[in-house]
Amino acid sequence: MAPREFPRIVVFVESPLTGAGQDCAKFLLEQGVTPLVLAASPDSMAPSLRRDFADLNVEIRSCDTHSVDAVLAACRKIAAEGELIGVTSVYEYYCDIGAEVASRLGLAGPDPAAVTACRSKASMRRAMAGTPGLNPLFQVCASPGEAVAAAAEFGFPVVVKPLDLTGSLWVRRCDSADQVTAITEEIMRIGEYLGQKVTPQVVVEECVPGDEYSAEVVHGRVLGLTEKICSEPPFFLEMGHIFPAPVSGARERLLLEKAEQAVKAIGVIWGPAHVELKLTADGEDARVIEVNGRIAGDRIPELVRVTSGVDMCRLHMTALIGGIPDLTLDCDRTAVVHFLMSAPLGRLDAIDGVAEAESMEGVHEVHMRPGVQPGMVYRANGSNRDRAAWVIAEGADRDEALSRARAAGEKLIFSWSPFDESEGRS
Repeated sequence: MAPREFPRIVVFVESPLTGAGQDCAKFLLEQGVTPLVLAASPDSMAPSLRRDFADLNVEIRSCDTHSVDAVLAACRKIAAEGELIGVTSVYEYYCDIGAEVASRLGLAGPDPAAVTACRSKASMRRAMAGTPGLNPLFQVCASPGEAVAAAAEFGFPVVVKPLDLTGSLWVRRCDSADQVTAITEEIMRIGEYLGQKVTPQVVVEECVPGDEYSAEVVHGRVLGLTEKICSEPPFFLEMGHIFPAPVSGARERLLLEKAEQAVKAIGVIWGPAHVELKLTADGEDARVIEVNGRIAGDRIPELVRVTSGVDMCRLHMTALIGGIPDLTLDCDRTAVVHFLMSAPLGRLDAIDGVAEAESMEGVHEVHMRPGVQPGMVYRANGSNRDRAAWVIAEGADRDEALSRARAAGEKLIFSWSPFDESEGRS
């Protein structure tokens, strides 16, 4: 009798809505590795996620994914079914859990303390404080009074943020003490969001006025820079991304240096990281806005793949299963992801023009945000969750790619009808 073959298994703790989990799973399957997803409530996951993983024959198991001990116990049980070669998460809220469990099991992965530091804007800022020029002026505040005092010290405008949320949730530019007080009080009342406890504190930061970029990092090295297209204040919604960013010379060197200093200061030097930066008003310096100990969201990895052939999900998974990722990258095109917004408040009646958008020259992807479908009711909350759909397009340069993406976006027609909030909200 032939010996029984045990599968090699990689466990993911939850999965985001941006497709990174599915992309990672596809690569692992190509390598003969079995992906398995742990989720707090598999039945409550977005239908698109469940469908995609089912199509890939990827199992989703129930587990208390907010508990390191519960995930660790589940992984030890899984290890009895095969060779457990990796534990990770590509979802912001669970990266620290994945890193901690991998470390306890002696598996490859980032430093759990560094990833945990990225999960709190307070600890992230403190970790970078020893390297001059990375942080804007900042103060962590436990009351509206403290926040107003910090804002007065820095000078208006300032930016007020919750410590441990993502997607620009409750991040606001404030031009007065009253605005600082209002958003601080609102953040301190949140309590819980998407099953995550929200620390009743804020960080008040100096407002950095220049253009915004992100650095896509693997193993402490910047692969490339992404230009961000952002909304008007007081919100900080990311309306689009352009890769590679059209920067060169001294400005490019500045952004690369700052990003690599940031991940080194925090200790995120294994695997992927996503560093957001803004230039100062004169464009001669930059400050780090945020460091994420994970692969970029918002389909930025797909932009990298379209323009260079390099798949950042594959780089991450290669390192996770013991390989050495090739960090060379050469771009000969530009790609753009362009986001379309939901109505401020309304019921979605119909979505038209998808086929027309998909058929346009240079368009690679037209995708509705999971849950966006006729019959849904939505009320905008000033975060990246307000985006209804995205279009990815490529071109010879920034202008051509952006023009194609926006033209395809104009083909998408969302029909919204008024909604009375007294009817209830979904």
